[in-house]
Amino acid sequence: METSLMDEANIGADTSRVTSVARKTRRSQADRSAATRAKVIAAARDVLCAQGYSGATMHAIRDAAGMSLGAIQHQFPTKAKLMAAVAAEFSAYRIGVYREAIRRGRSPRQSMENLIDANFEMISRPEMAAVLEIHLARRNDPDLDREVGPSTRRFDRRVRLWAYSILHAAGISEDERHLSVQLLNNAVTRGLTVEYIRNPDAAFVARAVRIWKQQMLDLIFGTGG
Repeated sequence: METSLMDEANIGADTSRVTSVARKTRRSQADRSAATRAKVIAAARDVLCAQGYSGATMHAIRDAAGMSLGAIQHQFPTKAKLMAAVAAEFSAYRIGVYREAIRRGRSPRQSMENLIDANFEMISRPEMAAVLEIHLARRNDPDLDREVGPSTRRFDRRVRLWAYSILHAAGISEDERHLSVQLLNNAVTRGLTVEYIRNPDAAFVARAVRIWKQQMLDLIFGTGG
């Protein structure tokens, strides 16, 4: 039996509609998956902040997320993978904030000031406390260390390269003294995060940050910089 041109046109239209529906279905599934993933990560972060790493069991996160354990494990088969996702998401957020802070600087010193300010603004965020819990737990959890390590090293390398670029633009060589300043800054950031967890007094932390920021800028650029 011969197929008319009208029949061929109808077949083509039907095929196009099926393809369009399939694409919308795939997008809808991807959207739902992304929403579920975001909800689980947010729940994990909140439980980490409230109960610490030991209290952030998959069952506790399940209750906080309000979904089945099976739905969570479909996205994150292990606790280590979920914790790695929490850390990686916050790293990605910080990278975006730091990049914009550096970009706004009109001079190397101003870019460094902006970077320091952006870093210390993270202290009061719940993600900072959550990620600190994760990093402390890495010592005794090889699976967690294996999952979290790669993204953490990428983040540290990115920030260090930015700091090196700022120093280079200012005509300053990155030497052991500047590496020590970076190490001290990391220690101060983590220490103030712990202090903020113990006593969330933003004004108290802000005063400490102002003192350390001036010390850091003097160590990098000199008191006349």
